[in-house]
Amino acid sequence: MFRPKQWIVGAMMWGALLTTVPIASSVSAQMPDLEAMQAEQQAAMERFAFMDGEWRGTAISTGQMGEVELTQTERVGTMAGGVARIIEGRGYGADGSLEFNAVAMITYDATADEYVMTSTARGMTARPWFKVTEDGFHWGVESGPMTFTYEAVVQNGTWVEIGYMQFGDQPRTKFLEMNLQRIGDTSWPADGAVGPE
Repeated sequence: MFRPKQWIVGAMMWGALLTTVPIASSVSAQMPDLEAMQAEQQAAMERFAFMDGEWRGTAISTGQMGEVELTQTERVGTMAGGVARIIEGRGYGADGSLEFNAVAMITYDATADEYVMTSTARGMTARPWFKVTEDGFHWGVESGPMTFTYEAVVQNGTWVEIGYMQFGDQPRTKFLEMNLQRIGDTSWPADGAVGPE
């Protein structure tokens, strides 16, 4: 069965190769307007421009080992012409040692009209659900009977993010609180690209 949406995605992936091969006019007529799609992605990702820059503060987590406080930093920037926003988080112990390191990418899927997030940390990679809010964003993931939800408010140079965990139908409990202040701009990760020579 012909599935238009899957065909469009496949055509986008192979677009670079197809430009070097003659294409029948009937197929060419069905190609999506890639420039228009990219413009739509760029506009959608501009909603997160408030996140760009460098941030520093604290992250306090509560678990089986009790309460742990780290110095938390985040750096956020765009790649691929502004259609992908990259976020790297680092948590440092009291002695300055790196205790936690995570990276995430947020994009906008124009064909599905939704934001997509991919994250990885401590050997685990996930594709959480992701939602825009009036003053930030929410995201979360399910792992067996556990549901983890993160609610972020970013405004006036302050980034506050609360993490909750919930087991089955039990009430959710807070296990993480991150409080950051914006400390400056960054040209990361766009700078440092490998050139043609």
